[in-house]
Amino acid sequence: MRVFLLLLALVAVARADAPPPVEVHARAEPDTVTVGQRFRYSVEVKADAGVDVVFAQPTEHLGDFDIVDFGDTPAVQKGASTVVTRWFTLVGWTPGRHLIKSPPVRYRVPGGELTDLQAYEMGVQVDSLLEKTPDAADIRDIREPEPVPVDWRPYWVGGGALVLVVAGAAAVWAMLRRRTRPAVAAPPRPPHEVAAAALAALAERRLVEHGEFKELYSGLSDIVRTYLEQRFELRAPEMTTEEFLLTTARDGRLARAHRPLLSAFLTESDLVKFARHLPTLADAERAFAAARRFVDETAAAAAPGDRRAAG
Repeated sequence: MRVFLLLLALVAVARADAPPPVEVHARAEPDTVTVGQRFRYSVEVKADAGVDVVFAQPTEHLGDFDIVDFGDTPAVQKGASTVVTRWFTLVGWTPGRHLIKSPPVRYRVPGGELTDLQAYEMGVQVDSLLEKTPDAADIRDIREPEPVPVDWRPYWVGGGALVLVVAGAAAVWAMLRRRTRPAVAAPPRPPHEVAAAALAALAERRLVEHGEFKELYSGLSDIVRTYLEQRFELRAPEMTTEEFLLTTARDGRLARAHRPLLSAFLTESDLVKFARHLPTLADAERAFAAARRFVDETAAAAAPGDRRAAG
């Protein structure tokens, strides 16, 4: 019995001394910048073979710095581990020493539960240009702009083109009056009404009561992605979650207030569909409410005649 207890103690010590299956490191290039100067911040995640890694993706801010751009570099194999690097282009506006924490990373070993990994912290110094520039207050204002002479030629060309357009429109209108007007087709249903009807049909299936969480999250994800494609003219069903968040952050088609809600919803859906995450009943109800809330809020933000442009 004593030998067995001794072996258990040795195994526990060996496990305590063993390195974690996932490691996070970060660096800033350069780590001393001036106000308004962009710099590159890179986060490296090294994971052992067979370990599932979930990397959070902020799209607006990282600590005290604004995110200008971000992306991933191709994965690199180092021995039995895989190294994935995510880079950010950051900019700061407040002088002083600022602490940056790496985005949250969660991992799961085979047969285990999702575990939060401790963030990597580092400091970046932001210097003021005024403090480094002698006589910085002695700056002369710019001169008043000089008036630009008016070029009347575009107006003459535009007027002639307008006359031709009016004459052509009058001729077409006269021809159409002689024909019987075809029946006007009913306008298509707005995307938010289609999505609301799909959500109601999904709720009637009572998938939560039957414990079919994966099918529920798949249905919610398909409805939201189809709604995004019709509402914002995005190829959302063909994009991964990271590609979609990157596209909406860069072109601004999705309102800033809605990005965190959509990011959390899509990330949780990916965990259920691809990482075998088993949600609770409260998680499923919250995901359903988040999908309905996202459709309602983005539909209310749309103005008449905006061609489904982003709010």
